[in-house]
Amino acid sequence: MFYERLQILCKEHHTSVSTMLQDLGLSTGCTGNWKRGQLPKGDVLVKIADYLGTSIDYIVFGEYRDDLSQEERTIISLFRTLPERKKYKVFCDFELLIKNELN
Repeated sequence: MFYERLQILCKEHHTSVSTMLQDLGLSTGCTGNWKRGQLPKGDVLVKIADYLGTSIDYIVFGEYRDDLSQEERTIISLFRTLPERKKYKVFCDFELLIKNELN
């Protein structure tokens, strides 16, 4: 099931499993084990989830196991695409906007 979800996620991101693994600097030889039901090690799962903008829970279990709405996940995903120097500015602007809305 993991491998099937991985293929679907890669397709949604207009890439392939092989291309994703190459981009992450990982061996493409591990896919045989994944096709047989084995899961990657934790650090590899983290890299894959980050690359595909999803959670480890979703890749492994097929569902999100958090209380975030789709809108909140989208905000987080968009935030992660920003260069580091822009993240601080966005965070500060967002914090100010929330404080103004609450007053």
